[in-house]
Amino acid sequence: MQAMDMANSVKECAERVLNEIARSERVNVLSFAGHLGERSLIVYQSIGWLAREGRIRYLQEDNQVYISLAENGK
Repeated sequence: MQAMDMANSVKECAERVLNEIARSERVNVLSFAGHLGERSLIVYQSIGWLAREGRIRYLQEDNQVYISLAENGK
């Protein structure tokens, strides 16, 4: 995959991640890639990008990690 194609894939996946979180309120990080039908690498990069932008937050319950929309409304 070319670098530009990868960047576009991450960006498109990030939008899908945000939409899914908005619908579900929170999602399990480990099962999210399968749920979206996307490669784990792309999903994890998208999650990292969104976290860096402050658009999502991480929640931990027992040994499970979830993500949800950040409260600041970004």
